[in-house]
Amino acid sequence: MKLRKGKLLGFIIFTLFLGLIFKLDVHAASANVSITSNKSSLVVGNTVTFTVRVQADTAIGAWDYATNVSSNLTYISGSPVSKSANLPSNNSTKVITYSFTYRANSSGTATFNFRLSNLLDYKTESLMSFPANTSKNIRVITQSELEQSYSKNNNLKSLSIEGYQLSPTFNKNTLEYNVEVPNDVTKVKINATKEDSTASIQGTGEREVSEGKNKLEIKVTAQNGSVKTYVINVTVKELDPIKVKVDNEEFNVVRKESQITAPNTTFTKTTIKINDLEVPAFENKKLGYILVGLKNQDGDIALYIYDEKENTYTPYLEYNFKSSIICIIDDIDKIPKGYKEVKVKIDDKNVTAYQKNKNSKFYLFYGINVETGKENLYVYDSEEKTVQRYNDEEINIEDDNTNEEIYQYVIIGLGSLLIVTYLVLLISLINNSRKKKRIQMKKMSKKRRLAEDDNNNHNTTDNDSNDNNTKDEEKEEK
Repeated sequence: MKLRKGKLLGFIIFTLFLGLIFKLDVHAASANVSITSNKSSLVVGNTVTFTVRVQADTAIGAWDYATNVSSNLTYISGSPVSKSANLPSNNSTKVITYSFTYRANSSGTATFNFRLSNLLDYKTESLMSFPANTSKNIRVITQSELEQSYSKNNNLKSLSIEGYQLSPTFNKNTLEYNVEVPNDVTKVKINATKEDSTASIQGTGEREVSEGKNKLEIKVTAQNGSVKTYVINVTVKELDPIKVKVDNEEFNVVRKESQITAPNTTFTKTTIKINDLEVPAFENKKLGYILVGLKNQDGDIALYIYDEKENTYTPYLEYNFKSSIICIIDDIDKIPKGYKEVKVKIDDKNVTAYQKNKNSKFYLFYGINVETGKENLYVYDSEEKTVQRYNDEEINIEDDNTNEEIYQYVIIGLGSLLIVTYLVLLISLINNSRKKKRIQMKKMSKKRRLAEDDNNNHNTTDNDSNDNNTKDEEKEEK
């Protein structure tokens, strides 16, 4: 009896345990909803994509969903904004995802809301537990607000040249430094770090240097676009430097052949002596030119025409006009009258030229064709970037055109004078005619008055005579 009671009690406990497990299994199914966006903040006019992920711990049977957004978002593309009676693609679907793309139309906080409903367990067809509403907020700002938020920090945190000491010691507010290196150094390595991670640096790494002063720039650009430039003047020691002056500016004659390049194939390599020291140069026998390199105090190298007899240096200005290569010479005596000196850009360089009309696109300059050695006046077309010879015939033609214009002006002037003279004579004749008429009228009026006076006198005489006759007749009758 006791055994039966023990079995019965065990059966009841086992049944209750199974029921409890079954009950837990039935109600244990649940799902989580998460929302992510591809941007944490957004500029008005740009788009953002929200991605919704529903993940269940058992197979999903069916579900409904709907979305809702704040008024500053406009739907562009992606999944439908709402859908009912969704069914899984298979009986093992545990994850479902949706994506929705919106455009921001005004600043402020933008809210995306996802509402899930009727999420069923595939096996039991019972409702799972899940969050009904899940939201995601992002900040929407204007372009000006975005730019105002950008970092203005364009400072360097450190600056150095590997193996050498800068002078003065680096300070983020000091923009220029100096360092001297041996004569055999051709490259230096610049190291720098930025103070702000959003900034960018240009000018670091290996940089080539040559004898004399080399101005190396390191530019730091802040997130907002502002730029700060640090300068390192690297001076490569020169052996027996040759210093010269051109237009009161001091230069060093370049002593290393690798630092200068021939301007074109008409020049050949050679060496000359300046101050009894050998100097690399280039020679054009047709022109009779010797070119040497001069370096200014900023470390810039340019070619100059060296006149050994006069011991002078003249800048070599060469321009390739496709059809010919011209070396420009500023010689005002070769320029025709009527032209004014101006500056014009040719190959991004300011060149002295001459212009007749300030609105003209054509410029005159004097130069030498380096291929033929011939000198001539040239016309430069600044619009088409072309050049051609400007010969004496064209000058005479232009003079003729000028004379023709003068003749035209003279003829117009004489014609105008004749017309004015004719009008003056005509007006004078009209006035004289009117004057004569007035005089004639006066004479006729005078004659009329005289005639009337004579007539009146005659009548008076006749009356007196009649009176006398009457008196005589009366006497006779008496």
